[in-house]
Amino acid sequence: MKRGTDWWFWISSLAFVVLSAAAGLRLFYTLDARILRAAQSEPSENLDAAGVLFSVPGGAEYAGAAMLALAFVLYLTERQTLSGRLLLAFVITGVLELAMKTWLPTVPVPEDAARSTDPSFIPELPYSFPYPSGHMLRSVILLGAVYLLWPNTFLRAAVLAILAGVAATRVYLGVHWASDVIGGILLGVAGLAWAFGERSAINCQPSAKS
Repeated sequence: MKRGTDWWFWISSLAFVVLSAAAGLRLFYTLDARILRAAQSEPSENLDAAGVLFSVPGGAEYAGAAMLALAFVLYLTERQTLSGRLLLAFVITGVLELAMKTWLPTVPVPEDAARSTDPSFIPELPYSFPYPSGHMLRSVILLGAVYLLWPNTFLRAAVLAILAGVAATRVYLGVHWASDVIGGILLGVAGLAWAFGERSAINCQPSAKS
């Protein structure tokens, strides 16, 4: 399993670097604009409400609180290594997200495309560019950890459905380009694969006591 997570880490990291370079060169603008127009071609109040709902899992305060709770549960069940690595992956990818939104010169999404504001209790940090999507990044790490830790068919289907909803509504709400969303997914997968890459971290069962 460690070999599998290493593969996911290196492939997703390489793909993220390539995508980021292309986004910085603004190679996706035409395609992104077409996808945005298609996504907003038939707007409705129901879709607006769904978009706000799907904004919650990736919100910084909600995802941060949930990640702290998950890490605490893992720590109590003697999975301290995984607990620490998940928290570290969450923080480091978040710092990288903010750095790229500050310095990677991608095309901003037009302000008049936004259909709603994200529900939040904290002021949004100022940044110049939209790449990558922080909501998508945080959702992938948090919900991806749930997916890997609890192999329940219904739960895993729900996780995948929520992630698909987050991805679709980020574009529909006009707050991100499709390339931003893909970038968030790739960075999230890389962080998740790194967190689960250590043998002691992968072991999801508490160690036996003598």
